Amino acid sequence: MDKTVCNESEWIAGAPEIRSLFPFFKNNPDLTYLDSAATSQKLKGVIEKGYEFYSIYNAPVSRSAYELAYRDTEEFEKTREEIASLIGADCEEVAFTSSATGAFNILANSLGYVEDPRSPLYLAEGDEILLSRSEHNSVLLPLQELARRRGCTLKFLPMSEDGQVEGWQDAIGEKTKIVAVSRLSNVTGAFADIPSISKAAHAAGAIVISDICQAVAHEKIDVKALGIDFTGFSAHKIYGPTGLGFLYGRKDLFDQLPASYFGGSMVDSAWENRQAVYKSAPWRFEAGTQPVAQVIAMQAAFDFLKKGISETALTERLMQASSIPHVRILGPLSPARRAPILSFEVEGVHPHDVAQFMAVNGVAIRSGHQCAQILHRSFGIPSSSRASLAPYNEPEEVDRFLDLLSGLRSYFIKGE
Repeated sequence: MDKTVCNESEWIAGAPEIRSLFPFFKNNPDLTYLDSAATSQKLKGVIEKGYEFYSIYNAPVSRSAYELAYRDTEEFEKTREEIASLIGADCEEVAFTSSATGAFNILANSLGYVEDPRSPLYLAEGDEILLSRSEHNSVLLPLQELARRRGCTLKFLPMSEDGQVEGWQDAIGEKTKIVAVSRLSNVTGAFADIPSISKAAHAAGAIVISDICQAVAHEKIDVKALGIDFTGFSAHKIYGPTGLGFLYGRKDLFDQLPASYFGGSMVDSAWENRQAVYKSAPWRFEAGTQPVAQVIAMQAAFDFLKKGISETALTERLMQASSIPHVRILGPLSPARRAPILSFEVEGVHPHDVAQFMAVNGVAIRSGHQCAQILHRSFGIPSSSRASLAPYNEPEEVDRFLDLLSGLRSYFIKGE
């Protein structure tokens, strides 16, 4: 089978030129890695940039006057500019965090500190927080705790049989203050209609939180066009380093959001007997020593992320799994309505056994509830198996997975 090829003007997922940018595959030539929704492999440039930082110009940012510290600060802020550009935001709308989970926890904790009833961010007892059933625990749990502390009610949007968010037109009402719907589910691979949801939420005076952890790896994100007020995502899912996340807030709302995590760097003035004065957003959300090496190493990923690599062919190939007997696909069956993230169950075989069978045959997939128990319960199952692709995956790897999946049930259930 011929491999897809690419040139400088046309990048298509599965091309060997793409794969060569990731050292992981040279060092693991016999492994088919299909777990990129959990964590992506790292670009060679990202690895080299981190090594360069630690070897040549490791120094603190924003605190010292010597040359290396000044260089670090410039590089640090350059990454902020690139991240903002990547998602269609302004620099003052992006804060660095430890992870996407860190971003959503900072956001939820800070919303709990809002005391002005006139603020659109204020939550009163009896207000409603509306979520989709597909929310990752990193969004669900912080908002659940926020609701508990403020006496708010959690409500969940209806879901279609194929796992798509629906019913927001009727669910959003005058008591709705927050609507949280992920742009792309890490289970179903389905894209949510965030522009329409945002329009309805804003008309009711609610703010919109949309997790873009998965989406930013599979589509061009424009937070303004989507109508997102707050979001978070992580570097390790977009070919960057671990230990780094990003919090976006629409500027007029970000400016109103209080700090909830305190320490060095985020304060302008501290006093013995009066309230401290904190920096403006986004810097007031960056207490302590930031992950400087990770932030600077992330610069090496932006050219790749902006390529606009087509994943259509790989997604279509992956969705051939829907024709295999006794395999149930979670989410829409049409490749046009989803990203290359495939969660599934094999009738009569536990997801952990599915993953182990794949593992002993050299294929790495995920099994479990994917940090989305509510969604799995909505499908009537406790867990699933998941294969997820990235542009470095080759067509032959998908075929290998499909071949194994075709024979998997008969391996466990004799006589089938």
